[in-house]
Amino acid sequence: MPNLGGRTGGRGRAFTLIELLVVIAIVALLVSLLLPALKNARIAAKLVKSLSNLRQINIAAATYREENKTYMPLAMTVPRGNYPNPPWYTTTASVQGWCTWSYGGKNCDAYWYAADGGAFDVEAADRLLNPYVYPELVFNAPPMPTRMNPNDPDRKTQKAEIFQDPSDLVSYQRSATFSTNPTPGTISCYEDVGTSYQFNVKWWDQIPHSGTRFYKAFNFGCDRLRLSDAFHPARMVWLHDQYSDVVANNVNTQFKLKNGYNDINKSVMAFMDGHAAYHKVYPGNSAQSYSNQFYTFVFEDLHIPPGF
Repeated sequence: MPNLGGRTGGRGRAFTLIELLVVIAIVALLVSLLLPALKNARIAAKLVKSLSNLRQINIAAATYREENKTYMPLAMTVPRGNYPNPPWYTTTASVQGWCTWSYGGKNCDAYWYAADGGAFDVEAADRLLNPYVYPELVFNAPPMPTRMNPNDPDRKTQKAEIFQDPSDLVSYQRSATFSTNPTPGTISCYEDVGTSYQFNVKWWDQIPHSGTRFYKAFNFGCDRLRLSDAFHPARMVWLHDQYSDVVANNVNTQFKLKNGYNDINKSVMAFMDGHAAYHKVYPGNSAQSYSNQFYTFVFEDLHIPPGF
């Protein structure tokens, strides 16, 4: 009886080599098209996280201000255990200087234990904003006035992730040629000085600060900053990542620097009105570099009292 159902005992048709190569080529093309989109999505997610970090820091700073006569959590560096109450400094005897990371974050890398006499090796336990960002967390530190040993494991194990920008890959904080040829380090800014976000002190250059006026200039700037709500709070920056400093202070108007988001001359910033944003920064060490329609790092209409 004939088999009306068709072929029996045969094999199905297989892919030819050419067909297989075509399929592989199509898959490779689709992957090449998707990878940039996935990479951009990851970068965008990091930026969202960084801006969220800054907004959380701003909330903590608002609470700090409520409890400290509207002062921001900024401080000059002094030997451990020698912090007077706000406005912090009434004598130059205890002042060592200032650094842009003393407000909050984790412990510094061991490098800062000896660098500049240890003036900028600010323990996490002594950073003013930390108890407001992490109210349940106790940062370990030796009893004052003892400093943290350079080999203390807490320098690496204690974390403060809110102060870490996810795109932070290198630190420029040790660069000796900051305004001409900035040199990146081998660790992130967060791992280096404890925070990816630096507090804004470009206004320091507006205020006479030589000799005995050193601490007075800082106090004057802190006083003026706390009054910024009456001026331009939506443009006045109090925190930014290091690219603001590196780019704005560079004397070359054509200077270009790619950040961790693969953007040229852009920086995340936190403003006095509580919002955070991502803006282009202008190189050239000029007026536009420090104050424009998007942000200001300096005090506009600043009046220095006679005899200051």
